[in-house]
Amino acid sequence: MTKPTIGPLVVPLLLLLTAVTNHLSDAAVRPSVFADSGEGDDAEVCSNLWGRQDCGFEGITKDACIQRQCCWTPSRIPIPWCFHKKTEDYQCTADIVNRRDCGYMGISAKECHERNCCWDSSSNNLNAPFCFLKQYSCEGYEVKAAQESAQGLTIDLELAGQGCARFGQDIPRLTVNVDFETESRIRVKIVNKDLKRYEIPEEALPSTESTKRRVEKRGYVFKYVESPFTFSITRVANDEVVFDSAVAGMDSLIYEDEYLEISSVLPDDANIYGLGEVVTTFRRDPRGTRQTMWARDAPTPVNENLYGSHPFHLEMRNGVAHGVFLRNSNGMDVIISPKKITYKVIGGVLDFTIFVGPNPTDVINQYTEVIGRPHMPPAWALGFHQSRYGYSSINEVEEVVRQYAANKLPLDGLWLDIDYMDQYRDFTYDETRYPQARMKNLASNLATNNQSMILIIDPGIPVVPGYEPYDSGMSEDVFIKTLTGKPVEGRVWPGQTYFPDFFNTNQTWAYWERQLRKTRDDIGANVFPWIDMNEPSNFCDGSCTKDGPVPKDSDSVPMGLKYMINNGGRQAMLDEKTIAGNAVHKNGLRLTDTHNLYGHMESAATHHALMQMDPITRPFILTRSSFPGTGVYAAHWTGDNWSEWSHLYFSIPGVLSFGLFGIPFTGADICGFNGNVSEELCLRWHQLGALYPFARNHNDIKATSQEPYVWTSSIHAIREAIKVRYTLLPYYYSLFEHAHRTGKPVWQPLFFQYPQDHLTLKIDKQFLLGDAIMVSPALYQGQIQVKAYFPGNGRWFDLWSHKCVMESSLQQQVRQPGAREEGERPERYTFLPAKAGTDLIPMSFAGGHVIPIQRPGLTIAETRTQPVSLIVALGQDGPESRKKLVSQVAGAGAEFLGGHGNTVEKIVVMGLNFGRVGGELHNTPEAPAPAGIRHPLQQRKDMERTVKRSSRVGSVKGRKQPQTVFEAEAQDPLSSSSHQTPQNTPSHGGRHNNRGKHATFSAGEGVGGNGVVAKKVTEIAMLNVNGAEVPFGDGLNGGLDRVKGRDPATGLAWEVNQDAGSLTLTGLKMDLVSEWFIDWEME
Repeated sequence: MTKPTIGPLVVPLLLLLTAVTNHLSDAAVRPSVFADSGEGDDAEVCSNLWGRQDCGFEGITKDACIQRQCCWTPSRIPIPWCFHKKTEDYQCTADIVNRRDCGYMGISAKECHERNCCWDSSSNNLNAPFCFLKQYSCEGYEVKAAQESAQGLTIDLELAGQGCARFGQDIPRLTVNVDFETESRIRVKIVNKDLKRYEIPEEALPSTESTKRRVEKRGYVFKYVESPFTFSITRVANDEVVFDSAVAGMDSLIYEDEYLEISSVLPDDANIYGLGEVVTTFRRDPRGTRQTMWARDAPTPVNENLYGSHPFHLEMRNGVAHGVFLRNSNGMDVIISPKKITYKVIGGVLDFTIFVGPNPTDVINQYTEVIGRPHMPPAWALGFHQSRYGYSSINEVEEVVRQYAANKLPLDGLWLDIDYMDQYRDFTYDETRYPQARMKNLASNLATNNQSMILIIDPGIPVVPGYEPYDSGMSEDVFIKTLTGKPVEGRVWPGQTYFPDFFNTNQTWAYWERQLRKTRDDIGANVFPWIDMNEPSNFCDGSCTKDGPVPKDSDSVPMGLKYMINNGGRQAMLDEKTIAGNAVHKNGLRLTDTHNLYGHMESAATHHALMQMDPITRPFILTRSSFPGTGVYAAHWTGDNWSEWSHLYFSIPGVLSFGLFGIPFTGADICGFNGNVSEELCLRWHQLGALYPFARNHNDIKATSQEPYVWTSSIHAIREAIKVRYTLLPYYYSLFEHAHRTGKPVWQPLFFQYPQDHLTLKIDKQFLLGDAIMVSPALYQGQIQVKAYFPGNGRWFDLWSHKCVMESSLQQQVRQPGAREEGERPERYTFLPAKAGTDLIPMSFAGGHVIPIQRPGLTIAETRTQPVSLIVALGQDGPESRKKLVSQVAGAGAEFLGGHGNTVEKIVVMGLNFGRVGGELHNTPEAPAPAGIRHPLQQRKDMERTVKRSSRVGSVKGRKQPQTVFEAEAQDPLSSSSHQTPQNTPSHGGRHNNRGKHATFSAGEGVGGNGVVAKKVTEIAMLNVNGAEVPFGDGLNGGLDRVKGRDPATGLAWEVNQDAGSLTLTGLKMDLVSEWFIDWEME
């Protein structure tokens, strides 16, 4: 007989039915301790099985439940034991993360409503249930008193009603301190009125007192609503509300001991950037992003929290930017969902600083004024670096240096991973594989060649009696301890370890300096630290000894709090792969509060040590873990990435994000750390990675070698890619100097310079190097060209051929509703050649800019001795472009000094057409202008000149002297002809102006090397370099009617590339540190 089969869904249903039956049966005989709270009418409002609305939190006790005036009924089925009475007010929350499932996969909206639950089927990326339980509606806080002053206001709040009690008891009284700190920065800090809570200590992040300014005219307005308390901040300039805590369907404010929550309104399809550290796209997904802040050692999984914590974001709205910084080091989730952003924090205080911009660069300037300006790196660190985990001996390392030199590959930094250590112990050397004497000799040889050595140092100090760093650390009491006073134990590479307490800024910092000083004394002055594993990383979850993990003590601080942040993308316990939560610093701070600050404080201690050892030389430190303000002390790399094409792309959002975080000196491991890289990918990675602000090839011990010389068929292309970096050295140097003064990122997203161009908001496969150069890398296997978008409406030139690759757009494009984004401005896309073995990485130069370059050497020191050349790209705006460029070039002598060669070797001017229209020259009498274009001389008008004062280079010390610049103003309106109104250009210092015939550059749509007729052209009559004049026509020595020319009196020579539309000037005899100028005369 065949036995009947039971369908796969029947068994679970039978089990559920059995459980319900047992539950109902148990209820009939339930002892009083498990009975529904209350008698009579109360029993009626508590006796519901389905649709219970949770009144507690995981682990709540019966007494705590009754104190909340809620119902208590334990159950064997997965429904709340502590739940609200049926008569109370519930709402369908808009909080996606805290939704509790009320249905099952596939439930219909009808059945969901029949269960008295909420239904929301709108798309989200957070796997939130469509059918979910209603939530008890809490009343938040209400204002009891407010006191206003010229510099801010103080608001006292009291809890309204019973409170929210989402994950604990609400704090009954709060104080809101609002400080109008500057004209563009406002701080809103919400604290417990009666009891001081943990805040980031001064030694970790200095207060803002020193950067406050008396505000006469604020760029923002602060408003608040009394009950329930909410507040908003509005930018005055455009009446835009940039922060508004009154979010429909969300609790207005929750303030519990271990759970703080507040939200702010967002527009549809919000453009938010920042919040990290994470591997993801640059623009955060407005449909659903849950960014966890908890420093974590992980091999760069996508969309999970990583090594650093940065609770800052920049938002773009309608071409205008603002920023929000939550000054809090506790673990948190920041959730972006449709029309709102929500902060869920497990400790500390809510301390917001809002920056109203209005430009993206303004926001970063304002932000880094608060957290500290990025350090200025030493020049050598801007070079190329080679590293590897797995160099078997110093013989192999010395061979790496020889191969770089033999293959004429530039190299400035040689890196050693833990291989050099004796049993992986800090501040030691393996005398068999890496003898100290040979290490010192290698460092000395590197120093002779102006190169440096960088040694890895982990924070974990092995517990080995007789090992000096351990012995002195114990005697000086420098390690983090448990509540019982014992050092916290962990396990990393050397085995059982203790961890220095970097919040002990006296003993520990002195101890750390002594250890680093010993390394420098042992090896050499050109040795610098690379601090790794400083989240801090641990091979155990919490405490462990040599015998294994330690059972969690009853006195330990819980590392799994009632609200579980999304650690590791799965709500992992907070001590996973880090040290135990029962740790305290010497100053009494708990590690649960300071965990995200550990690597930051190690960076600060290391920076202090290097400055104590050598107060003159700029220090260099590389750190893995970071926090707001780390950029003051150290550079950063994006961690253990993968040798995959996707991670080549992810490196771009990574570097861009850290530019926002105030750590511009950032890069990814070139060719990837984990896994074996292909030759094509490694070539592409060198092309992109050579442009990283921090450029280093590094990989894992298990992976195959990937030094540039390994790829014999690609070595030429890789060499040329690295040489690009060295060629651009003076430009990079100036970008870092700007970052050091203003926080401005070295790599910028396109919208930083083109905020009104909405298409730039989602582009993260292209980026700007400074303001002037756009990089469009090849990011896919087998790619031979790149489809590049050219933002704005200006002209762009290929940096290598000098040809115009994108002409000016005469009119601003208007976005059409419903139009495809890429199709909105098809004329601003073009394909750039990018063949792997033959083409350099596509780099485009924006019209209206000047950059300095140098002939590349094999080190930064060698490169800095070479003469400087200037690349000038004429813009579309005629005389306005001229005035801008005069300022840029005149400032070059001040901006690009610092050991660089002082001689200007040549100047290349791009964007000329030499009278070329449709392939015909028209700058001679025999070549009449085409129909519709009048000769420039027919368009001349009388002008009056006004004198304007501006800055220019003064002396060798960089002092600035006034320079007279003439600004032409027309007496009558712009002519209706297709030419711009001609402008007269003054002579400088009475120098003779010899007018000749003219070359033109485009101010419209098409004149240039491609031979397309422009709608408007501007004429150049004369180029004047320090008094040596280059005539455009029949002037001196035949002018530019010839391909080449030379002024015998001054030695100035010029050469024309009519196809590219460029002019190269040599024989300038110009010195950057003395007074000089370049100017050109317009018609």
